[in-house]
Amino acid sequence: SSFYPRGIQPRSLALEGRFGARTVADLQRRGHDVALWPDWSLGRVSAVAREPDGVLKAAANPRGMQGYAVGR
Repeated sequence: SSFYPRGIQPRSLALEGRFGARTVADLQRRGHDVALWPDWSLGRVSAVAREPDGVLKAAANPRGMQGYAVGR
């Protein structure tokens, strides 16, 4: 994992409490393991996903001094 010492946790999401209960329930219904955290507590977060056709999608949270998401 590029986030050493943390490992990969497929289908898991850490969401701040500002997400609505309906959104959380829908993500759980789709098979995601959702962990709720206090508002504004997660700080710098990034995500990368590869679509079935090979296209990479990436996103980074702009909070903090620098945010980026990279995949290969």
